[in-house]
Amino acid sequence: MKSSIVNLEDFPATKEYVYLNAASISLMPLPVLRKMKDFQEELGLRGTVWFDEEIETMAMEDARNEASKLVGADIDEIALLSSTTEALCTIAWSLDFKQGDNVVTTDMEFPSVIYPWMRIGKEKGVEVRLAKNKEGIVEVADLEKLVDDRTRVLAISHVEYASGLRFNLEELHQVTSKHGALLVVDAIQSLGVVPINVKKEEVDIFASGSYKWLLGPFGASILYVKRDIYDKLDPPFVGWRSTEEPFEFKPTQLGYAKTAKKFEYSTTNYASKIGLAEAIKYLQRIGIKRVYDHVLKLTGNLMQSLLNLRGVRVITPRENERRAGIVTIRFEKADYIEVAKKLGERGIIVSPRFESVRFSPHVYNTEEDMVKASEELKKIIS
Repeated sequence: MKSSIVNLEDFPATKEYVYLNAASISLMPLPVLRKMKDFQEELGLRGTVWFDEEIETMAMEDARNEASKLVGADIDEIALLSSTTEALCTIAWSLDFKQGDNVVTTDMEFPSVIYPWMRIGKEKGVEVRLAKNKEGIVEVADLEKLVDDRTRVLAISHVEYASGLRFNLEELHQVTSKHGALLVVDAIQSLGVVPINVKKEEVDIFASGSYKWLLGPFGASILYVKRDIYDKLDPPFVGWRSTEEPFEFKPTQLGYAKTAKKFEYSTTNYASKIGLAEAIKYLQRIGIKRVYDHVLKLTGNLMQSLLNLRGVRVITPRENERRAGIVTIRFEKADYIEVAKKLGERGIIVSPRFESVRFSPHVYNTEEDMVKASEELKKIIS
């Protein structure tokens, strides 16, 4: 019997294979799936007989409330969108850039963290400065060298998708605050596994989709915008949900909601927001600190066992404070794509990324899973 911090019956796939791919798409617990299914069935079968204006107006409030508690934000500072990419684009196009401004990020970022600023750069003459990685690692000092008084944004992933490097958000804030720049964080590889308090860590803007470490569905994301920032921004996309009273339908008067809801502009996949709320509740019942300790122990033990394998190099930092749920390894001779494929054939699900193999266990994984992954990898590369 596998030891676990969750009821593995909630994750039936764990009986079939060792799933170490939460950094790509996490398994979703059955209670979350059932909640979404019940909502969608009620909506599909009964339409507005059930889903009336009042229910639709309030359909995302449970998720908003749960998200605000999860990240330590005021509820008015939370908007709910469809993806991290949409959230980052929304912010990028809300900001008033001037020619000669710059945005600082890294050359190892997930494309959605960089592309919005590149697009703006083409149109407005904004420079995008990239700190160079050394085998997946970028030091804060390398970022700081690029930040100056014309820097408007430092755009960064809390945990890097490729190497698993985790930045210290308070340290990054110290860099941006010296120059009046905004700290814009992609938290999709940390939220749900790393305890985060946006007030304590002084993050300005923060976005995360729900289908990775939050155990949720596609089609839902959390956007946190500090109140004194969203007050000054006009949303780039506007629609009937951008207003204070969406069902008043005043086509000749454009007045935004007085909260971060101003960034929610359209009819959306409400079932995904219902799923997001339920997924956060599921994680909170376990306790995010407990999730963090469990995943850090699993990844730490996996790293230790991999360090002893000849021809394998662990890219992810070993220090607890510089990593989270990702372990990335490279090979001296073996082909990383072939290794990932062979692991999959043996029932161990991982991702080939960054010319490496990436492991990412979550709450449904166990010590036994780590041992099996290590043993099968040893067989493959030998």
